[in-house]
Amino acid sequence: MFFEFEKRVFSEKGVIIIIASITLTLLLLLSFYFLNFTVSEFKISESQVKATEVYYLAEAGVNEAIWKLKHDPGWSSSFEEEPGCNNWSDSFSRSNILFPNSSYQVQIQNSDCARGQIISTAQLSLTDGRIVQRELKVKVFKTFGSLTLDSVIFSGGTAENVSIQFSNINIHNGNLFSNKNLDIKYSSTVMIYDNPETEEVLEGKALAVGNISKVSSSLISTATCSKNVCEGDCLEEGCPPGSADMPGINFNLEDTDSYYNKAQTLQNGFQCSVLCNGVECATNCIYTPDDFEDLLWQVGQGGTLTLNNEITYVTGGIDLKGERRIIVNGILIADGTINIGERYCWTKQGDKDCGYNQITINDLGLGKPSGLLTQSKMNFGPYSSFQDINITGLIYAYDEIKIISIPQNFNITGGILARKISFTSAWLPVNIYLDNTIISEAVWRGPEPPPESELIYSPIVTIEHWEETY
Repeated sequence: MFFEFEKRVFSEKGVIIIIASITLTLLLLLSFYFLNFTVSEFKISESQVKATEVYYLAEAGVNEAIWKLKHDPGWSSSFEEEPGCNNWSDSFSRSNILFPNSSYQVQIQNSDCARGQIISTAQLSLTDGRIVQRELKVKVFKTFGSLTLDSVIFSGGTAENVSIQFSNINIHNGNLFSNKNLDIKYSSTVMIYDNPETEEVLEGKALAVGNISKVSSSLISTATCSKNVCEGDCLEEGCPPGSADMPGINFNLEDTDSYYNKAQTLQNGFQCSVLCNGVECATNCIYTPDDFEDLLWQVGQGGTLTLNNEITYVTGGIDLKGERRIIVNGILIADGTINIGERYCWTKQGDKDCGYNQITINDLGLGKPSGLLTQSKMNFGPYSSFQDINITGLIYAYDEIKIISIPQNFNITGGILARKISFTSAWLPVNIYLDNTIISEAVWRGPEPPPESELIYSPIVTIEHWEETY
């Protein structure tokens, strides 16, 4: 009996040993599993952290390249300027900048002047010796810069002024520039801001190479920079700002790329149409002063002459009088003086028509020039409107522009350029909204600068496309 008891005890001990061995084996296997799981999780976590770090590292390379395009003279000039800017390339590399055991290599390759692709390749070493890599491809470009120092009113004469009297001038999204003096007098108000309702000031500056004078008047802007006044942020322009020439426009009859010859090409291609009171009355784009006057007389008192020509060219002056209206769908150009409402009455062929006159200018869309241009002077007289004047285009005179906004409001989207500019609005609003694209298209005769022009690029580098690869 004792033997049977002893045998049972040894048998139970054997079972316990087996169970303990199995349990220990399971615990050991679980330990290995959890250890392996922990290591794997650590590696995954490390990879995720390093992947984020290497992304920021590649992004740092892109940002450094963009900074060099803006501020490094060598990179900036090579990126923009001929010769060689159309296929320019360069590269640089950095090591251990943001993180240990890290590096990035950056290359830029231009496809055209002021347009290229930046490739930034970043690498970061893991603890197990593996390498994490991220590559960013970014296409960048610079747009063409402003031809008028971002000024919606620009006087580019070497000895001429901008004069504002009895007026209420509201400038939106741009500056006012005079290459000599800016004179504001007779209870005038000049406000350079963005929102006419809240009068929120937005980066609008009054700039004059000479002096700025205010006589019983007010000037509200973010900065006033001139020879005698330096208020606000004038660091970039200086006090006084540097002299600037007025952009030139090609009126040359002999030049095949001039406005005259472009109008001739449209006319030869039967792309011209003029309406007298809604009915087609002419199919030319080029007119002598007498022919254009005949069209205005034909529409009659209270009539409307609609120019559905991309370019309408008058080889002399234009005199809008006797209660007529012109609608310009495109651009109207004259070699001589343009008078809009300088005279109230018009006597011709024994008849006399009297009344206010009106001109409306509409932009045809991107790439199409719009506005009112003359090689001589331009006058908006006291009889220039019977309702608000709305012009979407460039107002340009190689000589002088005088604007008298009586008795209605005067609204311009684009810009005003002349050697000398004066306003008298009887305190009715003259609202001028800067549009650099409209100004450029009218000066360049289209969307791209002509071969003879000196290219000016915006200081802003624009990102066109952003692509990530691993």
